[in-house]
Amino acid sequence: MRKLAGFVATFSLGMAAVVAAPAMAQDAAAATVDLSVGTKVFDSEGAELGTVSSAQGANVVVDLGEGKQVTLPANSFGKLEQGPTIGATKAQVMAAVDQAAAGNEAKLTAALQPGADVRGVNGNSILGKVKLVAADGVVLTSPTGDVKLPRSAFFIGQAGLATSFTAEQFAAAMQEVNTAAAADDAAVAAALVAGTDVRSLKGAAVLGKVKSASADAVVVTTPSGDDVSLPRSAFLMSPAGLAAAYTAEQFAAAVAQATGEPAQQADATAAADATVEQPAN
Repeated sequence: MRKLAGFVATFSLGMAAVVAAPAMAQDAAAATVDLSVGTKVFDSEGAELGTVSSAQGANVVVDLGEGKQVTLPANSFGKLEQGPTIGATKAQVMAAVDQAAAGNEAKLTAALQPGADVRGVNGNSILGKVKLVAADGVVLTSPTGDVKLPRSAFFIGQAGLATSFTAEQFAAAMQEVNTAAAADDAAVAAALVAGTDVRSLKGAAVLGKVKSASADAVVVTTPSGDDVSLPRSAFLMSPAGLAAAYTAEQFAAAVAQATGEPAQQADATAAADATVEQPAN
């Protein structure tokens, strides 16, 4: 998957970490219980517990709301008139989830190390390996590319480090991310023609114009007439058009380093640009 000057595409399924909870036994007489995705689940008192978010094999993930989920064995569900149920109250389930989460945090920190295998929510398949752990997320490398996931998407399952995606969900999300990256690549390729303005990361400042482009590098002519070669991977499409993954100030510093001349003071547009842009990594 394409990386833009140190940026790794991020995508998220909007799911909190799945926290393992003790199985809560139900009457085995409930032979046929609907546990399809989207089905409402009720507690032992008939109150709504949550909604089934995934069901594969022997495990069922129930979304409890408030950013919490719980994985339960499929055979722990019984059947009420209004739908599937478990043999515990919602308060008991939430308490068990919170207790498990507290214990999992220390284990999760220890497990999130580069090279560690990351399994799917049910622990049956390995989705990829940890590549980098940062304050704003975890970069996972997979056979189809790299992706940054929020730390909350990881948990410690019975098989070890896991994420809150099934193998199918992860594959679909990666396909979506890679399709978007391919479309962006095509748009960048079409825009990299001589004379095209190159804007800063958020598009507020014009850094220069494309002079020439190859598969690996792009030469940009600055307003002062200097030519600077930038890696092809540093270019992306912003709402304002072709852009490079630099703020105006970062670009000025890079030009100064390349030419050996003092960095020019940013004009008002560049200064405004610098206040709204995050530094490129």
